[in-house]
Amino acid sequence: MKIVGIILGGIVCLILAVLMFIGTVAPETFIYTGRQVPKKYMSTIGDLELLQEGEKIRYFYSDALFDIKEGFYFVTDRNLVIYSKEWEEPAEVTPLKEIIEMNVEYDDSFLEDSMVYIETLDGMEISFPLSSEKGLDKKFVAAIREKMTEQVVEPDR
Repeated sequence: MKIVGIILGGIVCLILAVLMFIGTVAPETFIYTGRQVPKKYMSTIGDLELLQEGEKIRYFYSDALFDIKEGFYFVTDRNLVIYSKEWEEPAEVTPLKEIIEMNVEYDDSFLEDSMVYIETLDGMEISFPLSSEKGLDKKFVAAIREKMTEQVVEPDR
């Protein structure tokens, strides 16, 4: 019986160690506001050349488990940036003024993310998840909507 107890105790300790490791390496499960984005994530964004000179991140979210390059999304004062290493072209940088339609399926549960669906002037359709923790999904979306209303559409010639 002691051997079974020792084995079960070892398994429990191993599981806790793995969970602690994931907790220290994985991105947070909430949306970061611009000034809170960790330096290591800013370094990755810089290495990928996803920010223009003087451009500021307003909100950032990654649904990755370990490496943010698995999937991250951010809105700046100029662009919406969506990145996934699974795509043929991993980065999609969309000027906010070119977004013509946006629909959001909000999900307030901890386990599921809200989903954002956008359409651009050139007909491209893009979707991405946002964490609903702290209600920052709504602020992320509001940052996009704010610039959408400033868009300029050229008249027909």
